[in-house]
Amino acid sequence: LVKTGQESREFAALFLRGMRSFEDLDGPDKLSFSAFFTRYTRNCEGMFIYYRDGALEKALWDEVERTITDYFAYPGVRQWWATRKHWLTDEFRAVVEAIIAKNPEQKLYVAYNLDQSSKA
Repeated sequence: LVKTGQESREFAALFLRGMRSFEDLDGPDKLSFSAFFTRYTRNCEGMFIYYRDGALEKALWDEVERTITDYFAYPGVRQWWATRKHWLTDEFRAVVEAIIAKNPEQKLYVAYNLDQSSKA
């Protein structure tokens, strides 16, 4: 995301719009947003498996889990999740669903004024 957001203002704007609402994105934008979050969740799932199997320390897994929590606080990510969660293992889905159930506060992009982001 950092590289993509740095190299493409267009993707950065799309990403912020998608955080607000996946459902409001058009087809090509949904594809781009989905590609990012598919990659992201698969990487997180891999790290979860390493953690579960004892190959990743708890402190490192906790960092990953905090990042997942920050992203899944936003409605657009939750809307995307509903369309793709069946691609992931039951065990990892349970981790994400537990995070969502806690209804985390949207704080990751609070200073970015998502409601005022242009639709560029």
